Amino acid sequence: MLVDPRLNPLSGSLIDPTTGSHPAVRFETHPAVRGELYNLDMRSYRDDVIENVVRRTTADFKSQDPRLLLEETLYNERLRLRRSRTSPILSPHVANRNKRDVRFIGRIQAGLKSTVSLDDYQHLLKDFGGHFAAEICGNFEPKMYDFAIKFVPWMFDWILNAASVKRFIPGVSSESLQSRLRVVGEVEHLQKLAQKGTILLVPTHLSNIDSILIGYVIHLMSLPPFAYGAGLNLFSNPVLSFAMSRLGAYTVDRQKSSPLYKATLKNYSTEILKRGIHSIFFPAGGRVRSGAIESHLKLGLLGTALQAQLERYQENSPNPNIYVVPMVMNYHFVFEAASLIEDYLEAAGKHRFAPHDGDAQIPIMSLARFFWKLFSKQSEVWVRVGRPLDVFGNFVDENGFSLGPNGTTIDPKKWLISGGELKAVKQRDREYTEILGEKISGRYRAENIVLSSHLVAFSLFQLLRKQYPQLDLFRFLRISRAQRIVPMDRFYAEAEKCHQMVLQAVDQGRLHLSGPLKCGDVKIWAEEGIRQLGLFHDVKVARVDDQTITTDDMNLLYYYRNRLTGYGFGKIDEGLQSKKFFGETDEKGFLV
Repeated sequence: MLVDPRLNPLSGSLIDPTTGSHPAVRFETHPAVRGELYNLDMRSYRDDVIENVVRRTTADFKSQDPRLLLEETLYNERLRLRRSRTSPILSPHVANRNKRDVRFIGRIQAGLKSTVSLDDYQHLLKDFGGHFAAEICGNFEPKMYDFAIKFVPWMFDWILNAASVKRFIPGVSSESLQSRLRVVGEVEHLQKLAQKGTILLVPTHLSNIDSILIGYVIHLMSLPPFAYGAGLNLFSNPVLSFAMSRLGAYTVDRQKSSPLYKATLKNYSTEILKRGIHSIFFPAGGRVRSGAIESHLKLGLLGTALQAQLERYQENSPNPNIYVVPMVMNYHFVFEAASLIEDYLEAAGKHRFAPHDGDAQIPIMSLARFFWKLFSKQSEVWVRVGRPLDVFGNFVDENGFSLGPNGTTIDPKKWLISGGELKAVKQRDREYTEILGEKISGRYRAENIVLSSHLVAFSLFQLLRKQYPQLDLFRFLRISRAQRIVPMDRFYAEAEKCHQMVLQAVDQGRLHLSGPLKCGDVKIWAEEGIRQLGLFHDVKVARVDDQTITTDDMNLLYYYRNRLTGYGFGKIDEGLQSKKFFGETDEKGFLV
């Protein structure tokens, strides 16, 4: 891939050779794609949704003993509540929900003691399912949405201009949040498909900030509001809770592990997709702890797209197709990176790390501090909309037609016919969903955008690894400060090698570059990457002192370096190239 040394390292736009300036790069909103703007407004049919979810859930367990299912659910709920009481961080919102749950569980237990007939057990089971469904179901309000899409950009723009040093420069116009959001990829394709069917957006998940920014990105793309599942921790702040519950969010409590709750959640997702409500899933199930692109996806909620598609076909619904659209989000710094990588390392075997509650609530001041740094340091967020897929993992053209391997149009409805009729087949549908999960994972890597900060972290980590090739991951992360210092000329040489590997992968269509990395001068893009790397953290992830470069935190360096794993760049021993690694790690525990 050819690179141009004239490229401006901040925007990636060509610098005008006559003026030395560069044009502002802003995401342009496209013509409105409104459809039924407020199909999320459930005030008129919320009870109907809950009733259908309960009906689906009880049907799922019709072959099981309802008493045993009730007892299992009660046991799991009592265990969850007991653990919750010992949590060091328990927000008032969660505490109030727990109190309601305790009262409800008491009524179910009392009813269970006096129940004697099968009908009574079924009635209690429906009550339990209804309790879960009402808890999950969102409370979208059009007026709140109208307020948010006007107020939130204004608030961000105010913070941006208050934080930006440009406010002191005479004659410089004010900035907006759009100037820091780089939204690229299949945007127009997505807009066209939103008029032809139901969109299921499946983003990567790095931070709790994702939910906030994705909602704004959807608005920028002139799409109607989407329903999305948000972890209970995001509702821990009363302000966020009030806003999110009325902007399309429905509650997902990851601490609830009973089969009845999981089935209720899946059936809620199926029901809203069947009704043509655009939705967002995070297929990883939560934030990725390692910092890498997700490769192992949870297929439970993903399978609801296929079920909803089947039912829409069976009912001859207008515009019946559901389109699955991958989206990759990349940040120069992640709000919770330190705790996330500790969680990953502890799970991977590094037991010297103390357990950390990675789902702690987000204080409003910390959130404000995050955005202040994002804006004041001229940082950017990159969002890439990937190629849309159907529910079987086939690519979809702009007219909404599924494409086979040779690029010809195919009819996906035929894939759901068994014995001459459209019907669900568990084993077949499970295999279809597995294929879809693998295809999404592959698209994540292909749609990934390499940031200068990621390549700086990767290059520095690789250089240090080559100095201590005998160490496994956990011993390597404990090397002393003196062992982490390398001369800048050696770093630049390694960074140039890594840059060339990335450019080759870009030429092969395996990933994409952000603007700064299109610059051919390693010192220019590396300087930008060093400045951006881990800006939010109190420690320097990459520190330059007297012609040397080092890191103050090996764990964080590993976290940001991991965004470039999964491409084979991380192997340092050429003799290992022919070896087959199992999973994502090599024999020394490093993500490759």
